Amino acid sequence: MFEDWNSWSLGRVLTIVLAIGFIMIWLQVSVWHHRGKFHKWQMWIPVVALPFFALSSLFIAFYSLTWAGWIHTFLMIIGIVAGGYGGALHLIGISKRTGGFKYENLQSGPPFVLPFTIAAFCFIQLFNLWY
Repeated sequence: MFEDWNSWSLGRVLTIVLAIGFIMIWLQVSVWHHRGKFHKWQMWIPVVALPFFALSSLFIAFYSLTWAGWIHTFLMIIGIVAGGYGGALHLIGISKRTGGFKYENLQSGPPFVLPFTIAAFCFIQLFNLWY
């Protein structure tokens, strides 16, 4: 059945899986931030950046060019910084709700784990690219 398999490395497959993850997170973030009416300019960061992360990931998986690797590295570093910043903004948003960090606010407030997930995906991409 798998006789003609090109035997892609696990790194390439993981890069494609994370690219799909970036696209899926982008879809969800776009819906949530649109619902929030983009009332802060920072809400545009993941909506604009995540498609570039996905495209860069797909490009580097299919074409292993040195310059593309450096661009991908730069984008993933931006993703780590932006994910940490977004996570901090989400935590600040939860803290400003009535009752602060109550369990109900963690459930109904901004999803504080999601920006850190983006940062984690970017870190995994960097580890995958450079290890």
